[in-house]
Order: sequence, then C-alpha cells, then structure tokens
Amino acid sequence: MIRKEAQPKATLGGTLMNMLAFFCALAILGISFSVQFQAQKSPERELYQQRQENLIVMVKNLTEKRQRLGLEMSDLSSQLYDRRNALEDETMTIRSLEQQLARLAIANGTRPVSGQGIEVQFQATSSVSHTDLIILVNELYAAGAEAIAIGDHRLTGNSYIFYSDTPDGRVITVNNSPVALPLRVLAIGDVSNLEKGLTFPGGFMDLMMYYRIYPTLRQKENLDIPAVASPPFYYYLSAYHPAPAEG
Repeated sequence: MIRKEAQPKATLGGTLMNMLAFFCALAILGISFSVQFQAQKSPERELYQQRQENLIVMVKNLTEKRQRLGLEMSDLSSQLYDRRNALEDETMTIRSLEQQLARLAIANGTRPVSGQGIEVQFQATSSVSHTDLIILVNELYAAGAEAIAIGDHRLTGNSYIFYSDTPDGRVITVNNSPVALPLRVLAIGDVSNLEKGLTFPGGFMDLMMYYRIYPTLRQKENLDIPAVASPPFYYYLSAYHPAPAEG
C-alpha cells in the first residue's frame, strides 16, 4: 500500500499576519511622506497661524533692525567720506609744501631753472669791468629778472662780483671764481621788460656805448640757468622764536 505525503496547509492565522505587516508598512510610509510635507509647509503655516499682534511685533522688530542697519551704513559712509576728505587735505598740504620748497629752491639757486629771457654777450676784445657787470645785474633785477647767471655762475642774494689781479692782468671774479671773455650774462624773465630795462635812453646799453663797449643783446625763447655750485652754509643764523607772552 502506497502512502501519500501530507501537504502543508495554509493557516488562516498566517495569512492575516502577512496582510497586517503589509498594511503596517504602507501606513508607516504614508506617515513619513506626510511628515515631510508638513515639515516643508510648517514655516508658512506658522506665519499664517500667528496672531495679528504677534505679526505686528515681528514686523516692528524687522523694521527697527533695518533702521539700525541703515544708520550703521550711514555712519560708515560718513566715516569713509571724512577719511577721504582728510586724505585729500593731506595730499593738498603735501603739494602746497612741495610748491613752497620748489619756490625756495629757485630763490636760493639750488635748483636749475629754464625759461624765456635775454642774453647779453661781451666779446673777447671787450674792456668790460666788474663794475659794469654789477650795473648790468642791478638793471636786470630792477626790470624783473627772476634768475641771472654770469657765465656758468648762478647769482643769488649771497653772490658777489669783484676782480682779481693775476700775472696776465686783471680778471673779473664771480663768487671768487674767475670768469673769462667772451662772457655771457643770462637773465630769465619777461623778455620785453628786460630789454626795455637795458635799452631805455641813458640806460645800460647807452652807457656801454659811451665807454666804447658794444655788447650784443638777444631775446631767447628758452634759457637754461644752472644751480649754484655750492649752496651757502649759515654758521650763526638760526630761526627766530619769539619769547612767550608774560601772563
């Protein structure tokens, strides 16, 4: 007799358990999607759910914060403007000092200069003397000369013109340095005024003709006058400091 093996029978309890697990999984998945959606919508919903008084306070706080930021930006802009003005003032002060130093250097003869002017030249056979050059320089300064040179020697307030006796005869000296003929005297200034200052009747040019000295006078669009060879050194001169006022 042949036996049949018993087939396993599906029980009702097992089926219910499987279905229950499936539905639980679906429920958990649905809850997670819902929570995520709610989390994304919660900030907007929180604003909508706020009371009107709370929203007014929030707007007021944001407005005050914006005003404070505006004041800070205005203050920073004002500081930046002040610092730019201070920098511009400092730059203008430096430029003004540089211009004053340049003018002092020109006046002291420590800087080479150039400009329009006139040239007075004495020939090698001329009998010009140191007194003639002194008269010429004074006339040029009186006519508005801003810089004068005799030969290569720049004249300043400390310059002097004299003569020196040598075995070859008397020679003219400028700042104790001999100058030789032919000799050029250069003067920078208004060309018309300088020429008139020497050629008016009875002036320097007429005086030279009287002594049979015939210098040539030429107008020049540009003259180059060198700086002094050695600036003066003051041993005893010092700045003046007034005494403090007595209280």
